[in-house]
Amino acid sequence: MFRQRSVTLRDGRRALIRRAEAHDARAVLDHVNAVAAEGIYLMTERLDLTPKEERAVFRRADGVSMLYLVAVVDGRIVGTATFARGRPSKSRHTASLGLALRRDTRGVGLGTAMMEAGTAWARSAGVRKLTLGVFATNRPALRLYRRLGLLPEGRLRGQVVLRGRFVDEILMARWLGQPPVARRAKRSRAKLARHKY
Repeated sequence: MFRQRSVTLRDGRRALIRRAEAHDARAVLDHVNAVAAEGIYLMTERLDLTPKEERAVFRRADGVSMLYLVAVVDGRIVGTATFARGRPSKSRHTASLGLALRRDTRGVGLGTAMMEAGTAWARSAGVRKLTLGVFATNRPALRLYRRLGLLPEGRLRGQVVLRGRFVDEILMARWLGQPPVARRAKRSRAKLARHKY
């Protein structure tokens, strides 16, 4: 269950963090497209959805399998965060997340507040592991995620091209509670290396 919250940012502004509502559709599309247009933070290049289609996304964000948050400052949507649980039963214990902040709300505590709100929801929903992907060049986001307990679990080399340069995508995760002990494969690495896939 998610309860909206109001936070004071480091620059003194107040932000309301709440679930996305039907009337937010156009503003959310404009927000995500503005952040995407910067070309260096999001995998999404443009959301070509209609407000009606975006409202359908909000309806799927039922607070059980998905949470879609917006942050409102001075009456304007300046942040979005999504937390989506794995659909197959094999990954139902996980939730992948995405965060998008407008330039004028970065570095003032909004990202932290949205992540903390979403993490609280994830715990209450029974999620055990949060995951995300972030570009290696996005150092402020990497610092934020590390500070909030997400650790690198993988690196996809040259996964994206940003402004003409190949950039790695860092896969990060955080266990909400004690991580389980994973079962080891019975085959040795040498046998796996010889196996034909």
